[in-house]
Amino acid sequence: MGHFKMRHTNFLVLLVFLIMLAACAPEKQAELAALETVPIVEIPEKTIVPKQDPSIAISSPKDNELVKISKVTVELKAENFEIVPVGVPVKEGEGHFHVWLDSDKRVTTDSLVAFENVVSGKHTIVAELVKSDHSSLSPKIIKTITINVESDYVPPKPEVKAGMAEFTVEADDNGFYPGTLKAKIGDKVRINFKFKDDSIYFAGLDVKGPFEDIQYRLKGEQPVARNFTMKDETRITSWWPSSGVKKATLVVEVEK
Repeated sequence: MGHFKMRHTNFLVLLVFLIMLAACAPEKQAELAALETVPIVEIPEKTIVPKQDPSIAISSPKDNELVKISKVTVELKAENFEIVPVGVPVKEGEGHFHVWLDSDKRVTTDSLVAFENVVSGKHTIVAELVKSDHSSLSPKIIKTITINVESDYVPPKPEVKAGMAEFTVEADDNGFYPGTLKAKIGDKVRINFKFKDDSIYFAGLDVKGPFEDIQYRLKGEQPVARNFTMKDETRITSWWPSSGVKKATLVVEVEK
């Protein structure tokens, strides 16, 4: 009898489960149907922006512009390139400027570069983007323009600095050897005269020039040195002391 009751109870539990399952089935089917109607949204692929190459421009002055002042200010513009302090570790896409006005060069991170005391005439401005170690990019990123300047600046004349020109010259009755020398205006000229006794007759030779006369006598002490400052083409002459006969001329020409 107890065994029969247990079977009856299990049957009732199974029956209740089936009734509940049947009640839930329409709801599950509705959920599935709703999921089937949800549209599938496609995620667009990421757009890849192409990398832009660095460029440099000279904003001011303009090419062929007339600048009526002795101070020329160059305005630079770099694109797709980061300007960083000079000497930092080299990285792609960054560096600084090199700027020239003719042969006057500047290394800078500033977008404004001033050149002063520019004389009148045609001048070339060159600007380049370079790496932090001053090396050029590959390919080079460079811009060149030409300007005309009307300036009231007059550069001072360079001072003539005296140099030293020293020579050794032999002399006898027939001439000076060598017979021509060259020196620049302003040079301090020193000539060491050596006399060839075997080719000198009578008492000796007198030598005259822009210095104290030399009165050389045979077997005398030599060389005999004389100094003078070069001012123009200079002539040095030799004479027989006893008769006053002119024997030879040494020319010191102006070296250009």
